[in-house]
Amino acid sequence: MAAPSFDLIDVIRTIQKRRTFILIITVLCMALGGVFLLVKKKKFKAEARFFVNNPLYGDRNTLFRSFETRYVDYWGGDDDLDKVTALGNSDTVRDRIIRNCQFQSIYKGGDINNDTAHAMYMSIFDKNFNLKRTEYKDIIVSYIAYKPQDAANVANMSVKVLEETFRHYYTQMKGSMCFSINAKKIQLDSAINTLTDSLANLRDKYGIYGIISPSRQNMVNSEMKGGGKGFGKAMEEVQNIESVKDQLVTDRSHYISLLNEFSTAASDTIQYLKVITRAVPPTSPFGPSVQLVLMVTGCLGLFFSTVFVLMMAYYKKLNEALK
Repeated sequence: MAAPSFDLIDVIRTIQKRRTFILIITVLCMALGGVFLLVKKKKFKAEARFFVNNPLYGDRNTLFRSFETRYVDYWGGDDDLDKVTALGNSDTVRDRIIRNCQFQSIYKGGDINNDTAHAMYMSIFDKNFNLKRTEYKDIIVSYIAYKPQDAANVANMSVKVLEETFRHYYTQMKGSMCFSINAKKIQLDSAINTLTDSLANLRDKYGIYGIISPSRQNMVNSEMKGGGKGFGKAMEEVQNIESVKDQLVTDRSHYISLLNEFSTAASDTIQYLKVITRAVPPTSPFGPSVQLVLMVTGCLGLFFSTVFVLMMAYYKKLNEALK
């Protein structure tokens, strides 16, 4: 037995006959969408935007150029943006953000030092936090929260923590160099003091007070007075010790200069991120508008009710054909 036909004319007639049912279902779906909007807790989204500065502009080789003038761009390149993005996605940075923002007070999930509560806060942050680059080489940081002020505070704190972490990466290395150079300078101070005492004893013992160091350039050696057994050897010892001491004094002055340069470049006053838009508490909730929700739910109700009506009409016609 052939299946009964159900063409376009039958579809139109069925829809016309059951249009009241379809309209009721559509209105009910729109009403459910409106109730969902009323019941659903509102969320707010805050955004902050910033540029990444070129870290090389604050380097000692740029601050104290003495050999050549080389152009260094103010703006950070793609590599710098990638590093900031990687830091923003790291657990270390996110842990500092949730602690600085007092997530235990915002979400009331228990002590943040508890492993279970801490994991919950990190999960909440990961779900609501977003960091993305734009085609203009700036970075947008956004956060979604139930309160507008909380959303703005977390977004601004994220930028602050990112800047501190990114800056600390460079200043920590420069600070380590300062520590190493300063330790070497202290060693040189001790060695110079020892050589100074030895030279003073030799000069007082043999009466040698002239400048006889061969390492001092453009110096005319003064006339040596005195004599006796051991005087010649004493002069040689004074020259040897004096040459070593002069070199150590030169190295010490060079280390002091380097120490000043590295300490200047490691200053926290140099900012590595430039905020161009601070996050402010949003005035409207995040998500689709009322009109969009009603339109979508109405279309869904219309579609499924129509499909249901057509299927029921076809099965009814099929059952009649089988009798």
